[in-house]
Amino acid sequence: MTRQKTPFVYRSFFNFWLAIILPASIIFTLVFQLIKGESNWSEYFMLPSTYIKVLIFQLVFGAWMYYKEYKPKSANYEKDA
Repeated sequence: MTRQKTPFVYRSFFNFWLAIILPASIIFTLVFQLIKGESNWSEYFMLPSTYIKVLIFQLVFGAWMYYKEYKPKSANYEKDA
């Protein structure tokens, strides 16, 4: 019986952050800016509040996804290995 290789996402939390949380926070920022309706994107990314919002989103979304998605599935892969 051959062992299945652990998917890239579940090998480490950094990989999970890189593949799931970071793209979601970038998409969230862009969609939020589109909904807000301001056309001057260069000023939006110069504001420190933009990066604070992204950081808060990453902390909340990352904690939720860690306990909902990463921890149970990575435990299953470790158990099977």
